[in-house]
Amino acid sequence: MDIGWLPLAAFILTALGWISREIWRWRKAKRLATEDATKTLNQKKTLLEEMLSKIEDVNDKKNLLAQLEEANAALLGLYAQRLRRTLKDAGLPPEEALIADGRSHLQPQQVNNLKKIIAEVKSLPAFPPTKDFLVLGDAYYYTEQYQDAKNVYDKILNSNPDDPHILHNRGKIYASMGKHIEALADLNRSLEFGPDDPYTLNSRGATYHNLKKYKEALADYNRALELKPNDALTLSNRGATYKRLEEYDKALADLNLSLKLRPDFYPAITNRGSIYEHLKNYDKAICDYTHALEVEPDDPPTLYDLARLFSIQGKAKDAHDFLRRVIDKDKRFCQVAKTNRDFDNIREDPRFKKLIESD
Repeated sequence: MDIGWLPLAAFILTALGWISREIWRWRKAKRLATEDATKTLNQKKTLLEEMLSKIEDVNDKKNLLAQLEEANAALLGLYAQRLRRTLKDAGLPPEEALIADGRSHLQPQQVNNLKKIIAEVKSLPAFPPTKDFLVLGDAYYYTEQYQDAKNVYDKILNSNPDDPHILHNRGKIYASMGKHIEALADLNRSLEFGPDDPYTLNSRGATYHNLKKYKEALADYNRALELKPNDALTLSNRGATYKRLEEYDKALADLNLSLKLRPDFYPAITNRGSIYEHLKNYDKAICDYTHALEVEPDDPPTLYDLARLFSIQGKAKDAHDFLRRVIDKDKRFCQVAKTNRDFDNIREDPRFKKLIESD
């Protein structure tokens, strides 16, 4: 047996391990340097504020105010660096087109980090729009602080009203706030300057879908997929629109391909599950909803859907277990279950009665 390759393999593994450790050390050193600089600037800021409260000379105050403004601007730059680093670590490119399902990319600790940095930014005085404002708007969006994100993009657009990138992002903010008419206006304006941007076409398609303009939505999705084939998000969105049009074969084709590209893409999983349910293929629907729970554990709507389907199949214990879990999460589902005919198969079951009556 030829084992001459073993020393080479061992060397490669050792080298890769060394590179990995050095990258980790470099990142740690960079993070600590940023933290030290932030601490120093905050100390300087506090000292300048104390001096300003005690000095009366106009020229001295003017000089101190200039120094304080420089310290605050430097702090904003450091906070922006930390926001960029956190977003990059989550696979969310900062200062680019917002990703619709970007929140799902973030770990709870990363969300907490973003919120902590944002709180520090809010402690600073108001600034005119700078390059650091864009990443702040992104961070607001990914932490679901939509009004704050809109305010940031408003300020940027006041100084540059024809920026297609910012128009797209504000359009997504409006959509997240349920203001679909305003979203459509921004996305239309963005596409005037970049008519072949697949991200903006996908965003406008989603807005048309929410406005129940399904044919317009399909036109945008089709064009987006011509420009960027096999995009999991656009395929999932188009599948959802085909579902609304009751074109289930086309919907399943899109959703299957989306999940082939992104096997744990939650919207595609649940949309496919709902189609299987409509087609009365309950086993496949249950399989998809179970997979959805692996991606989003204890999601109330999915727990409720599984309770319904197990009831339809006459599996009283499973139906009861999932219904109990969802009611523990959200009491409103108790009232919904009382009148939902999907539970007729288990309505006389003592466990069902006790669960419904106890709430």
